[in-house]
Amino acid sequence: MSFCLRAAIMAVALSSAAVVHGQTLTLEDAIARAIAASPQGAATAARTDALTAARAGADTRPAASIDVLAENFGVGGDDLNRQIQIGATYSQRIERGGKRAARVAAADADLDVARAEAVVRRLETATAVQRLYVEVQAAEAAIGIARERVTIAEQLAREVGRRVAEARDPLFAGTRARTQLAEAKVDLELAEHARDAALKRLASLWAGDVAGMAIPADRFLMLEPSSGALQPAPADLAIFEARRRRAAAGLTLQQAGARTDPTWSAGPRYIGTGDVAIVAGVSLPLANRGLNRANIARAEAEAREVEADLAVERFQRTQAIALAAEKVEETRHEVEAIRDRVVPGAQRTLTEVRAGYNRGGFTFLDVSTAQVALHEARARMVRAAARHHEARADLDRLTGRFAALAQGTQ
Repeated sequence: MSFCLRAAIMAVALSSAAVVHGQTLTLEDAIARAIAASPQGAATAARTDALTAARAGADTRPAASIDVLAENFGVGGDDLNRQIQIGATYSQRIERGGKRAARVAAADADLDVARAEAVVRRLETATAVQRLYVEVQAAEAAIGIARERVTIAEQLAREVGRRVAEARDPLFAGTRARTQLAEAKVDLELAEHARDAALKRLASLWAGDVAGMAIPADRFLMLEPSSGALQPAPADLAIFEARRRRAAAGLTLQQAGARTDPTWSAGPRYIGTGDVAIVAGVSLPLANRGLNRANIARAEAEAREVEADLAVERFQRTQAIALAAEKVEETRHEVEAIRDRVVPGAQRTLTEVRAGYNRGGFTFLDVSTAQVALHEARARMVRAAARHHEARADLDRLTGRFAALAQGTQ
């Protein structure tokens, strides 16, 4: 590791000194807490329960019916009374064509779709956590840069004060040095406030307490290139796979519905003469072939639509992954260029100008300009690193980096 890289990391790590004594929160821990505390879990459980109950209902046969019929009641004397008939029949519809199994398969597919969508929602939560986590890390890094600026401003204020006391610099130089020191301290306070606010936003995802909680930022500037072939997150494609199974089950259900179901009935019949008979019958509804063909055609079209949507999703996600990976690499190169070339040059410039200033070769303005240039270079490096980690969050979402955490909470 180069000296410049070590120096940059040490500057950032200054703001994370409390991590040793506080509660270190890793990104994975933060994601697990947010997912566990999210109300999406209760919503998913309720939806799953509803679909499970629907599946249980689909796995039942048609309900039977009991019919009672009385005939020939009226006013007509004994002749009519002997014609009175009272009958009771028990009727049961017999399903054909595998309708019951098709309904169960469709209900199972609905459950698969619900579970796949729940995983994707948890991945979205993970991405939201990752963005806020990066925001805290960037704020911690900004605090380290601000502290370095305060240290340099304090040293410069002492040097200028000494030269003013020796009448080697005008009074306004001391005033300006003290003003720059005050500005550096104010910027440090604002950076700490921004860090605290970012911590609160992060902890609000699980209604947590930020007291004693710290986010490690020591590896904020240690960027690694994307490795391996990047593929779309299986969890995103799993939704379309589940919808494909649902469409296939819907087609099977419509095909089964084309078969008509007979209904058989049987029961006793009491006749006014005192006789008792047994009646039985079978009814078979006529098929509506036009409607059946239309329903099957619709189910087939829906299946083709799911296939087309899956192809579009694969294409778009592949393109999005390529763009996100390119942005990750672009910002990584920017951070490394600033860290390894711009910041060291600005650091050497300040050192040389201060040395020349102490010998009387430069003015306070030269030192102030060099100090501002060094601070701007470091701040630019932190901003570029924040953009890199934000791009990495997009790439992680597209590739499903935290799928194991999202699936592990089911």
